[in-house]
Amino acid sequence: MRVHVFGNRPSPAVANLGLQKTAEISETEFGSYVQKFVSSDFDVDDRLTSTDTPEQAIDLMKRTQTALCTSGRLRLHKIASNSEEVMAAFPPEDLAKDLASLDLTKDDLPLQISLGLSWNLRKDCFTFQVSDTEKPFTRRGVLSVVNSLYDPLGFVAPVTIVGKMLLKEMNASNGDWDDPLPEKYFSTWMRRQ
Repeated sequence: MRVHVFGNRPSPAVANLGLQKTAEISETEFGSYVQKFVSSDFDVDDRLTSTDTPEQAIDLMKRTQTALCTSGRLRLHKIASNSEEVMAAFPPEDLAKDLASLDLTKDDLPLQISLGLSWNLRKDCFTFQVSDTEKPFTRRGVLSVVNSLYDPLGFVAPVTIVGKMLLKEMNASNGDWDDPLPEKYFSTWMRRQ
């Protein structure tokens, strides 16, 4: 096949393989750290990395852009950084869509969503959206609250582990998912919310 339809089930895996093969082919010309950057740190089409200096980030991104464009005719764009220096080093069309038209020194920077996480560029921290919708105090309600935080890296595990342990204890007793839970669990649940 010369063209792969985006949206087919295997499309993300094929895209990842193509990206990694392109980096592998260009390793000798552009350096092993470009190949490592692409093969180790991409998740389908998102990439998170950290460097010691803005200059290192700029060099890595420019080398990777050149390597992918030269070897595979792929365009690396939608760049976002907590460093104004890094973002200023790239043309607006290479920046994330909601950053391209902003004055980076004056305008509020929008949250960036990467790998399902919300990243506050100005403060350089991840944020989590917590639903304030009231859930019934049932197994189903507790499960809904505990699983409502998407946290693939485990940042909020110290908070969610208490709810998961309580849910495990509740599941050991008999009862339906929509039955009100015993009062002994309610006080623990309210203290941990």
